[in-house]
Formats: sequence, C-alpha cells, structure tokens
Amino acid sequence: MSRTVIVPPTGLRPGIPYSPAIRWDKLLFISGQTGSDPVTRAFPEDIKAQTRIALDNLKVLAEAGGASFKTALKMTIHMTDMLNEFAAMNEVFREYFPKDPPSRTTVGVAHLARTGLKIEIDMIAAVKDGV
Repeated sequence: MSRTVIVPPTGLRPGIPYSPAIRWDKLLFISGQTGSDPVTRAFPEDIKAQTRIALDNLKVLAEAGGASFKTALKMTIHMTDMLNEFAAMNEVFREYFPKDPPSRTTVGVAHLARTGLKIEIDMIAAVKDGV
C-alpha cells in the first residue's frame, strides 16, 4: 500500500505542517476544512455560508483523491457556537447529504485557527473502484 498526498486542483498547500488529504489504499483522509475561501482566505460571517464553503472545500479534495460525498464514511465537525448555530449548520449539511449521510461527530470548540471562523470539518471517504 502506498501513501499519497492529495492537494486541491489549485495546487495550494497550507503554510503549516499538514497535508490537505492523504490517500492510503482505498481510503482518503481529508484534513479539516474551514469556511474560508482556499485562495483568498476570506470568509463570510454567516454560519450557513461558512458551512457551504467548508463542504465545497471538502468536495474538491475528495474528488481530487478519487472519492466523493457519496463515498463519505465519517465526518467530524468543530463549531464555535453550537448552542446558536447547530440547527443552521444542519440545514446546510442536509442539502449536501439529503439521504444516507455519513457517520458524524459534532463538537463545540472555544475557537478555530482564525478569529471569526465558525466551523471546521474533516472527512474520511472510500476511494471509488477503478481510481
């Protein structure tokens, strides 16, 4: 089995020591993606918008690694305000996973990497056959 680093199509790598995703055999491990634009690093204030951006970032990395949301197995969501924003996050999550969503853990955290970020999501997915 081989270990392969997966980067998004932009080729951008984080400036800190971690890989965007790692493919190991038929599994893809995607590092936490926040609700910020991967190029500009800008982000909206709204939890729904940040959730969409985080999920879109995950989708791009999943596809780059030969997986998809249909093959998502497990997600972990970190939120800075679960009390007030959990329902709104779930509303957006349901748009991306309307049927048979992956297993998931959602935890509240005091803060994320930058002030104003509200959500970070990581994912484990199976790689599609033939990829």
